[in-house]
Amino acid sequence: MSKLLFTLQAETADLLRRGDIDGCIDVFASRLASLDPSPFHVALELDFTNDPLAVAFHFDQFIVSQSALFPVRAIYTETNGFDINTDCWYCDLFAYTTYGGHEDFDWLSDWQSEDSAPLILTGMERLQAVYASDAFGDRAYDDACDAAGMIVVSSFQRLIQRASRNMQRLDFPLLSTAHDYDFIAKMTASNTGTPTKGELGGDDRIAPISPPIPPGMRL
Repeated sequence: MSKLLFTLQAETADLLRRGDIDGCIDVFASRLASLDPSPFHVALELDFTNDPLAVAFHFDQFIVSQSALFPVRAIYTETNGFDINTDCWYCDLFAYTTYGGHEDFDWLSDWQSEDSAPLILTGMERLQAVYASDAFGDRAYDDACDAAGMIVVSSFQRLIQRASRNMQRLDFPLLSTAHDYDFIAKMTASNTGTPTKGELGGDDRIAPISPPIPPGMRL
């Protein structure tokens, strides 16, 4: 881990706070492109390919299952440690009875939800192979590795941001990042276009969720 990691996070803190994840990615990509060529530059060509509608459905199912156990007031999702778990990248979900704020994140380690199935992330397999190679750990590539890592983090956050606009049950803050990163994006019903409880009928009752329609099919 190089000093560049912390520099990049500091440079994009305001963008992240405003929800401009595309702007964050532009900064990280520009910095990576300015470095000497490396195996990590493949990150400039990649993005997660999961369907945002399918991701939204996965999150809605999680919210419904946990809401049957306790009143959910926040959810958090993070990828696994992608730099060392190179065989499979995925994200886990966690639910909370209270939202602990966006200043001190210690509360994220005290979730109330039960274990749920992880969501497998696709599209970055070529970069996963780079992390699995000798390039990871080569000091000559430290800066490129860190810039590529930030692209991974914000690309995941962009996927969650896009999916959140289609979540039927998101009525509280949703936080996202990668494992061991404090670069945390916040989404809420008010900035994703998700209807609030009042718009859904004024109470906490959970209505059935419609699964995503497979490509090529019409209602």
